[in-house]
Amino acid sequence: MYYEYINYFNKNNYDIFNIAFTDNLRKQPATKWRTFYLKKKDHLVPNKFSLINKMNYSKEISKLLKKFNIDMVVAFDIVAVSQCYNIKKVKKIVWLGDLRFQTNFYNFYMNFKSNFFLIRQSIYIFYQNYLFKKKYIKYLKPMDKVIVSSKSSEKHLKKIGINSKFLPYPWPISFSLKEKIKQQIPEFVFFGNLAGLGSKSAISELFNNIYPILKKEIGERKFRINIAGSNYKKSFLQKIELKKFPEIFFYGFIDKLEILFNRSVAIIFPGSIPVGNRCRLITCMASGLPIIADISCKNGNPFLIDKETAFLANTPEEFVKKMILCSENNILRAKIIKNAKIIYKEKHFPETAGKIFEKFINK
Repeated sequence: MYYEYINYFNKNNYDIFNIAFTDNLRKQPATKWRTFYLKKKDHLVPNKFSLINKMNYSKEISKLLKKFNIDMVVAFDIVAVSQCYNIKKVKKIVWLGDLRFQTNFYNFYMNFKSNFFLIRQSIYIFYQNYLFKKKYIKYLKPMDKVIVSSKSSEKHLKKIGINSKFLPYPWPISFSLKEKIKQQIPEFVFFGNLAGLGSKSAISELFNNIYPILKKEIGERKFRINIAGSNYKKSFLQKIELKKFPEIFFYGFIDKLEILFNRSVAIIFPGSIPVGNRCRLITCMASGLPIIADISCKNGNPFLIDKETAFLANTPEEFVKKMILCSENNILRAKIIKNAKIIYKEKHFPETAGKIFEKFINK
């Protein structure tokens, strides 16, 4: 998404100077715009009663800004902000992804659910989040504008005294699906980084709560769930004996998702953690695959509206009912597909999202 923002400004005749962090300074990717690379190091990384902070490029960045007469800085996410927040005489904008004090807590919470003995680490987590919040306050206060990619981040930042604005971010469409007729055996898909926070929550909810109800309401071997994604060995899925779930199939990483999308009536996302879900859901809105999701997904993406742009559920029982409704009601399903595509074009299509961003930062 960073690329899409930069590409938008480049196409609209802005003079772009990109400062990027890289693991290997010897291998510097070619770009369409001027790019200066700095060595990436561990920074804002939690470690027991502290945060590891090894990057300090403020002086170097300040010199580069003066050398090239830069009058506006857009910092993508909190690490980039930490390197420019104290630079003077330049307009400073920040774009934030998921807040680290949220992801830090929810990662602990998900691991704790599967291992109660991790309760001993809770004191680390709470103190680390205290340190994270102090850093966010320190880095964000001097910024001229704070943009968040998740609607829920507005209220979390407000609690620590930071005003922010949610803006939909650009997300390219890679394929578009044809509408499907009712399937004799409905197929659903779940995909993503399987070791990611959103996937941890979704996989746990699917196998522990959704699957037993599906067997009861639809019947054994009368539905199919296809799972695809990377990082299997680091995921909760690796701990599950899939042979005990004959309706669920794992394909590993699939380069062309449209193969599974074309076989599926919807994506399912039963994860109840309100982070780590937006990109995959926007992909489905753009491509024409209906979304069946936990209501918590709406916290980050306010464009998800039940029975208008998605099927949303509060409980596992309701989730299964929405899966059945989506597979049987072609009229409602077609309406949701149409509305979701409209939202994508109006909010997340790279050109329109770029214009929204440009208008806001130039106010």
